[in-house]
Amino acid sequence: MKTLGSYQFEQLEGRFHEAQMLSERAQMRLDGFPDLLKRHGYPSEGQVLEIGTAQGIRARIMAELYPNTQVTAIDRSPDLLNIASHRMNLNFKQADVYELPFPDNHFDFVYARLVFMHLHDPISALKNILRVLKPGGRLLIEDADRDCMFFEPAPASFKTFWTKVQDGQRKLGGDPNVGRKLTPYFKQLGFSQIQTEVQPIIGSGPDIEFLVKTLMPSLNIYLDPLDRPDGERAIDDLYNLSQLPEASFSHFWFVVSGEKQ
Repeated sequence: MKTLGSYQFEQLEGRFHEAQMLSERAQMRLDGFPDLLKRHGYPSEGQVLEIGTAQGIRARIMAELYPNTQVTAIDRSPDLLNIASHRMNLNFKQADVYELPFPDNHFDFVYARLVFMHLHDPISALKNILRVLKPGGRLLIEDADRDCMFFEPAPASFKTFWTKVQDGQRKLGGDPNVGRKLTPYFKQLGFSQIQTEVQPIIGSGPDIEFLVKTLMPSLNIYLDPLDRPDGERAIDDLYNLSQLPEASFSHFWFVVSGEKQ
């Protein structure tokens, strides 16, 4: 069994609260999701797999937009899957990306969002996805790079907090900078027709306040217990920044897709 990686929902304190925050974070950028699928070759029919579905918000959109596809959505967490709702062409299953319980050459399209930054062995995960993907099928990954988040005027406490968050995530087996590595991984494994997007996310005070509420506290788990009070102060400083009329932030996501030859 592979190391689980840097996000293990079942081991979190306050899992109910985290599930609520996951749901709120999943609402971000939903308006552009249908166009994203079109740009990256989502099929009008066939078998689709979503990896790391959580409460199934995007899986449900895929199933609704494309009723002639059969969407299977997996997650490691049974608690999160209990919140997801089934429909005629959408099924949820507890499974792990390292041990996908599907036959070879089964899926026409595979999608994963904010999964690979938490994986201990992304190459093994990609090889397993390739196994279940049909020749000519496409894999689409959305993921972040924590170095690509900026606040202005940046609180002095943020840089230290953000460095320690990334260091802690690496110690748990994740990769906070995986976004920039996705295209090289696709090339290494022989995907063809690779499409890469770097998507800017620009925000102001209310957007910073949303991040402070839904994301930053959950990242404090990556800190050594002795550093967590400093982390909480940094989060407070970000909240204070969010109340300033001149406050702004920018973040860059990586979106990569490729075709199995």
